Amino acid sequence: MLGGPCERCRRHHVVTVRGSQECVEARLVSGGLRCWCGGRLRGWGHARPRRVATFAGPEVVRPRRAMCAGCGRTHVLLPSGLLSRRRYSAVVIFAALALRAAGLKVAAVAARLRLPVPGRAGQFWSVPASTAGAWLSRFASRAGVLRQALTVVLPVADPQARLVRPAGSPSGDVLAVLEAVTAGLRARFAGLATVAAHEVAAHLTGGMLLAPALPGLVGNTTWLPVAAVGSS
Repeated sequence: MLGGPCERCRRHHVVTVRGSQECVEARLVSGGLRCWCGGRLRGWGHARPRRVATFAGPEVVRPRRAMCAGCGRTHVLLPSGLLSRRRYSAVVIFAALALRAAGLKVAAVAARLRLPVPGRAGQFWSVPASTAGAWLSRFASRAGVLRQALTVVLPVADPQARLVRPAGSPSGDVLAVLEAVTAGLRARFAGLATVAAHEVAAHLTGGMLLAPALPGLVGNTTWLPVAAVGSS
């Protein structure tokens, strides 16, 4: 797990977690989730529900909240398949990033992101170009910082990793290094054998990959042994 300051308040924090709601709840009860200070997190209600668009259709998500028994900080336990304050799943957003890195223009990227219309089998709608453009612009604006930070994280994930070759664009370079980090984690930690690149990005940024202020990644590597547990 990994955390970052909430965009709305300094007291509340985001902690990204893998696994089902039942798994997260069990880890809360057993003391398997910890605060930055090392204190045990315990259940403390829920965050507001939000409707998230996914490739499988809309999903209502209500993240668990937790409080640290040590320092008293409160945390939102954000599923690693989501990004903070985004109404689209991380899978959808990363599909847009990959399409853009492949050379598609913003309008073409948005048109490719087809999501099912609720209650209408076989009908789809596309992500608005303005929405996709906002993701792509924010990601591109911090591509250099992200690539540099991920390059530092790479040896932690894979001590035998080699330098990642340029992918042909700043955003593509970031995704290439992120894939290398993800591959290293899968190979090194049994509990992360099925982790996806978008989950790794969510963990390393505390869910705030596309937030107005990007948290530092380099200091957020102590999660590796903690996250190496089953996510069922």
